[in-house]
Amino acid sequence: MIESFRDQAVIDKFEIIEVSTISRWCRDSGDWARLVECFHPDASVNTSWFNGGPSEFGEEARKMMAKRRPMEGPRHIMGNPHVTLKGDRAVCEYTIILYTQRTIDGYAFDFQTWNTAVDLFEKRNGEWRISKRSQIYEKDRMDPHHPGEVPRSYFAQMDLSEYPAAVRYHLYRQVKSGQKLSKNLVVKGSPEEKAIHEEAAQWLAGR
Repeated sequence: MIESFRDQAVIDKFEIIEVSTISRWCRDSGDWARLVECFHPDASVNTSWFNGGPSEFGEEARKMMAKRRPMEGPRHIMGNPHVTLKGDRAVCEYTIILYTQRTIDGYAFDFQTWNTAVDLFEKRNGEWRISKRSQIYEKDRMDPHHPGEVPRSYFAQMDLSEYPAAVRYHLYRQVKSGQKLSKNLVVKGSPEEKAIHEEAAQWLAGR
């Protein structure tokens, strides 16, 4: 009985991590139908550029990718997943490093953004799917793709004052690329980050 319980926990954790991983792979590769299937239909997705349901998330991501050049697609590198199980509910928390390239004002830049994802899972009809995804943004950087190509004056004239310091380059890129910014952006060390973890604890408690 004990071994059976442990075996089921291992299976559940594997399936949960696989769903989170596949969702990131689909986001980068453009498999929009499969991306949406990683979420329950009534799920919510919250990122630096989107707040809404999975179907809309998949469609908006598709539109965004259609505007990008071949070398400008995102790469979400996922690591250190930690799963907490409680019956038919679970929380999968893991780190993400987003790599992307963008041409802005005629210059090619490489961007990196570090964040933590918190996926709230629920098992329905025997299948684990994401019920809510939240992102906690930690830090970022912006580098010329060709060192020495971008004059120092370009960086000197950048106005980043309206963005949180932790992700100012990330948000600058989004605005310059024509994306709208989320009204619910969460940065590390904020009260909103604390609220996300409190929500995860309540989720596991069945509230």
